[in-house]
Amino acid sequence: MKTASIGVENLCVPCRAACRYCLLSSCGRATGVSYDKGKSFAARFLSELREKRPDLGSYYYIGYCMDAPDLADYIRFCRETGSPSAKFLQFNGLSLRDERETAELVGMVKAEGVETIDLTFYGTRDYHDRFSGRAGDFDFLLRILAAANRERLAVTASIPLIRENMGQMEELLDTLLAHGLGAFTIFLPHSKGRGGALDGQRLTKREFDTLSDRVKAHFIKARCQTEGEWLRENVWPEPEQRTLTLCLTEENIGRLEAMPAEDIVRFLEELDDNYRAQVPPLAELARLYGNREGERLFRLRDLHLSWQQRYLREHPGIYDMNDECHHFSVHT
Repeated sequence: MKTASIGVENLCVPCRAACRYCLLSSCGRATGVSYDKGKSFAARFLSELREKRPDLGSYYYIGYCMDAPDLADYIRFCRETGSPSAKFLQFNGLSLRDERETAELVGMVKAEGVETIDLTFYGTRDYHDRFSGRAGDFDFLLRILAAANRERLAVTASIPLIRENMGQMEELLDTLLAHGLGAFTIFLPHSKGRGGALDGQRLTKREFDTLSDRVKAHFIKARCQTEGEWLRENVWPEPEQRTLTLCLTEENIGRLEAMPAEDIVRFLEELDDNYRAQVPPLAELARLYGNREGERLFRLRDLHLSWQQRYLREHPGIYDMNDECHHFSVHT
């Protein structure tokens, strides 16, 4: 399989929320290395990668959220290295701020060249706060939105759609429009991290069809079908290329610092090759686990993920390359 790009992830900033579907299973603490150590490693690795492997794309990002004291420096570093966070930031899970503090933060990221921020809304105010795990989160996101509008900083909204919140979509869109936000993407959540606990909340086609045309107009453009429809179609494309991401931790940073970039690339490729050798291809997983009567809606990649996760539960000991809390891959 062709490797298209290599990324470096440093989960060095605790998230202040506790969202029910967090793909990183955020634990309220940092699990990466210090900001300075991560930046130093990334600078060396990305520079060496560009010299030795110019065929590969590369990027660097921090997490679990953007609430870093070094955020301005991080944006500048991303600009120097060509990482997407120089222009686009996920702005969820930050420490709650009052209006003045929020305005200062948004003004700073705009001044540093960020062009767009994304906010995730889970439903109307009370439901959103319960889903995010803290009171006041919904109103804080609206403060961020108001500050961004004053700065003429573009804002997009991501809205996961599940059975619990589908009845709130009209009111939520009305609220966001009233606050000056018009760019929404409504999507079916994945089952990575804590998202697996929402499997029972996945919409059926019948439920989706009851949504208004306005809500459907903002639904993600990726193709969605029921599990049964995917199985009856019986077309199982195999991925052609991959993005590999290196996750920095205190346990591995010393070894990684001593490795040339090309050795790190080989290490990640071997890790992913081993995973692919142990987990059956999509067509075989469909034969093993597919439910031809399944009425829940999936993007194909999320249906594939759910079958892989089932296989991993039945075959413990396989390193899960879908888990974004450690080294992972994305196949396309």
